[in-house]
Amino acid sequence: MEIVSATFGISFQYLDSIAFLILSAIGLSIIFGMMGVINMAHGELMMIGAYITAFLMYAGIPVPIALIFAALGSGLAGIILERLIIRFFYKQLLSSLVVTWGISMILSQVFLISFGPTMESLSTPFSDIKILVGGNINFAILGKESFEALLNENGRLPEGVESYGIYRLVMFLVSILLIILIILILKFTSFGAKARATMENPNMANALGINTSRIYAYTFGFGSALAGIAGGMFALTASITPFFGAAYTAKAFVTVVVGGGANLVSGLLASVLSLGGIQTLFTNIFSVYIGFVSIIVAAFIILLFLPTGISGYFEKIKSRSN
Repeated sequence: MEIVSATFGISFQYLDSIAFLILSAIGLSIIFGMMGVINMAHGELMMIGAYITAFLMYAGIPVPIALIFAALGSGLAGIILERLIIRFFYKQLLSSLVVTWGISMILSQVFLISFGPTMESLSTPFSDIKILVGGNINFAILGKESFEALLNENGRLPEGVESYGIYRLVMFLVSILLIILIILILKFTSFGAKARATMENPNMANALGINTSRIYAYTFGFGSALAGIAGGMFALTASITPFFGAAYTAKAFVTVVVGGGANLVSGLLASVLSLGGIQTLFTNIFSVYIGFVSIIVAAFIILLFLPTGISGYFEKIKSRSN
């Protein structure tokens, strides 16, 4: 039974790592892959989503509706930033990096002045439901009362029993649904077709009557909306501060760069699956910090051999076979 418990624990952590990497990177992946912009303000767009989610939940709004408004708010903020500033720095990696870095510092300071250094923590959905594995229990899903009945006088579970929260699995399911949503939009909508054409050859797309400027604005807004959803979901597991997004930005950038910009979806998935596995392995063997460092080291090694990222390597093989 110990093997089963350990396997479940590692699998749960792996799904958790995948969820965090997808949610952190999916909006940034769209902006970088389709627009060639390094958006250093990605974390601040997540922060906006976190604050919107918090304020709406304090007002008694259900979590799903709060997340929808978080997406709308961050998406609108993204479109405004794109129209006012970022549209002047397309395909200029260094310039876009510096400009969006400046935007990120301004936004974080504005929120610090407006709302203070921290906010009251939000309650995590499904926190009363626990998955228990191991010991004499084997496997069980218990509510609050049943779970508390198992605790000893020190507030601990019986020996060999591990508990896991349902919300982490919900995050994984949401991340998969967002991937499916992007595939459906890119493959089966008019906007998706125009966006792919703009990504492949913006000059030709413009010559064919596609308003590439508007496509860029909507694309940046869509990526920002996804960042808002991620920020809202992360806000239910962490403290909300004006520097909230900084904790996720580094992982997001590493994930996007390792995936490459040749194929948005396959690159993201390949990067997430590989980096998530590496992080889970080293976290279990050593510590959470070493798990994070292992992602950076793995990214360095992968990019050393695959400078265009994983998707770039696959596209190169594909073009050779054709």
